[in-house]
Amino acid sequence: MDCTLSIRCLSASGFRFLSMITPQNLYLRNSRKQVLNKLINFNGHMTDPQTRIATAFNRSLRYGDGLFETMYWDGLRIQNLDFHLDRLFQGMMILQFDLTGGFTREFISEEIKKLCSQNEQSSKSRVRLNVFREDEPSLMPVLNKPVFIIESTDFPEINPTPLRLTLFEGEKKFPGILSNLKTNNYLLNVVAVQFAKGSGFDDAVILNSRGNICETSSSNIFLIQKGVLFTPALTQGCVAGTKRRELLEILPGLGFQVEETIISKEMIHETEEVFLTNAIRQVMPVICIDNTYYAREQTARLMLQLKA
Repeated sequence: MDCTLSIRCLSASGFRFLSMITPQNLYLRNSRKQVLNKLINFNGHMTDPQTRIATAFNRSLRYGDGLFETMYWDGLRIQNLDFHLDRLFQGMMILQFDLTGGFTREFISEEIKKLCSQNEQSSKSRVRLNVFREDEPSLMPVLNKPVFIIESTDFPEINPTPLRLTLFEGEKKFPGILSNLKTNNYLLNVVAVQFAKGSGFDDAVILNSRGNICETSSSNIFLIQKGVLFTPALTQGCVAGTKRRELLEILPGLGFQVEETIISKEMIHETEEVFLTNAIRQVMPVICIDNTYYAREQTARLMLQLKA
């Protein structure tokens, strides 16, 4: 099911329990209003988000055959757009999409700008790009042209409260050619965040197949110990996050030492501070992982320097 039909189904199921007024239900109601008031860009055509655009042969639904990018529009441009496009086009080459028909970096950049302009988003917004292969029922793809959907919604309200994390060990992430990408198969992340929320935490730390720290359900992870920042190397299976890449490039110039390395489970009990990064929420301090609590002074200093 494409993103639009997913919204319809989620909204329909949501109305069954909207009489139970909870923060989650209010969030779902407000999110639905935001989405339905915006157009989407389906393959270059601006259309209503309730338009039916997926068939039973949609490969994203049948096989998770596609990629996505979640991006931050600051009112004028997408932050770290080149990093998003690097990851997207690397994934499209790995998945062997046929890009001969004009699906270029310049083309998709203009399509994103066109949608944000059409939705009159002169302030911050959240943009999601989903790319998948043309419809084909069989497992082996024959039609390799990309199809895309772009959504833009109002920027979510950011809760400044430090995050509480828990280790998720119900499933591991295997490093490989797909692990650094954002593919349309995100089941491990879904199960991990369900576990975290059900246990009273904000997010879950995902381990790789070797039992080392990989990432969380929606973010990259950094540790601070004796003034040095550590983050899992891409060889450990984490997503090649755009904010992660930005920090790796600029932090040495701000006086921080950063190392991409192997981070064992034991290190999270020994480190001084922990923070997460992603394209939308940028840098997020962590107060604890399970029963291990952290300071946040160095993270606060880093965040101030990034804003300067």
